[in-house]
Amino acid sequence: MKKILPIAVLSALAGVNGAQAVHVNPDGLGQVLLYPYYTTEGGQDTYVNLVNTTDEVKAVKVRFRESLNSAEVLDFNLYLSPKDHWSAVITAGSDAATITSADTSCTVPSAISDGATISFRNFEYDTDSQAGLDRTGEGYVEIIEMGVVTDSSLAAAATHVAGVPFKCSDLVAAWSGAGQWVVASDDGVTTPSGGLYGYGVLIDVAEGTDATYDAVALDAFQSNNAIHFAPGDSRPSLDDGEAFADVLDGNQVFSMDSVTNIDAVSAVLMHDTIANDFVLEPSISAGTDWVITFPTKNVYVNTAPIPPATVAVALPPFTDVWDPTASSSCEPIGIQYWDREEEGVQPGGLDFSPAPPGPSAFALCAEANVLTFNSSNVLKASDRGTGSDLSVIHDNGWATINFTSATPGERELLMDSGEILGGLPTIGFAVQKYVNGDVGGVLSNYAGSVTHKGTRSITSAAPAP
Repeated sequence: MKKILPIAVLSALAGVNGAQAVHVNPDGLGQVLLYPYYTTEGGQDTYVNLVNTTDEVKAVKVRFRESLNSAEVLDFNLYLSPKDHWSAVITAGSDAATITSADTSCTVPSAISDGATISFRNFEYDTDSQAGLDRTGEGYVEIIEMGVVTDSSLAAAATHVAGVPFKCSDLVAAWSGAGQWVVASDDGVTTPSGGLYGYGVLIDVAEGTDATYDAVALDAFQSNNAIHFAPGDSRPSLDDGEAFADVLDGNQVFSMDSVTNIDAVSAVLMHDTIANDFVLEPSISAGTDWVITFPTKNVYVNTAPIPPATVAVALPPFTDVWDPTASSSCEPIGIQYWDREEEGVQPGGLDFSPAPPGPSAFALCAEANVLTFNSSNVLKASDRGTGSDLSVIHDNGWATINFTSATPGERELLMDSGEILGGLPTIGFAVQKYVNGDVGGVLSNYAGSVTHKGTRSITSAAPAP
């Protein structure tokens, strides 16, 4: 049943309804962390940072997904000591992206915590038209807490002593042969409790710039059970949480029930519009890219035909089923932009002649998209389908993207409790760069990131006659 709560009670959600309903934690702490983008394109590196702020030993699934269809390219289990900080770097290898960590926090398999460099894999998309390992070079990251390790001996094995885990081999043994977690994966592991935060750093080595962004934190993702799965298992996923969502919209919190667990995650990420700045000032060689990621899209577009139909269709709120022969699934969007003096342009809309340059129809065809302004290509996104180019007539300004559809029923997520959320579930940020090279003997290159702002459309379904 729908409840609308004033913003004053938001802080109490964790103790009442929020204990059973997934929500975006505005303070950045949670059970699930979503990093909108990683890249190794153009010689860039991406640093992934994760912090356990609690006094508990955390079992965490770390998963990397490529950008076109969220195919998993690597995952592993990570066991965080109390107050632990873990970091790793994603770099370009000879064929695929690779991950390396100098951190000794226990991973299973143990190769990463042992310091080995591990290559990403293409097993989940090797029959697509774009099946090469180079496709692993950009994507996004999801980190899911699987539970709190309460077994005293295994918790002690993961806990740092003099800065080093006591005995990671015990955790490996628990997942090997007839080990404790092979027999019962949740033995000595209790419900996730949250308290994780993370951030990513996109470093352009040649330019000497970096752009840092915060991971989006989902809290109360799973409130009833441990979701501790084996290394090599694609679970848990974003479909393994609760079927309840608390959605913050302005000064209200909407408590919703969903038909499926993934709908609850989509609901808290739904936006009908997003907005951000672009800076293209020629005098400082400025450029701007926007990262626009749909972290739940793959569940809705990787569908099979429902008999008697013979053709698969995408599930709402998405409209275009994944096509492996084209390696794409495209969602048309509306774009409007303004300069800093309120002069606006809507590409493809009604205008005087001659019309300004701009697309008459624009679409985002990947799950982690990079929209560059006037070919500035600050993130050097690939031409595989991740990157799109928007031509604008202003050097500086701001823009909005509209995810809604003029077709009734399209781009809408219907919740079991009766709410209709318009738009698409999205996260992301803008990256601005100023690349001036060597100025008077000083490398004068700069970069920064700005999180997208957004609006929501929440209405109630008409009652059945």
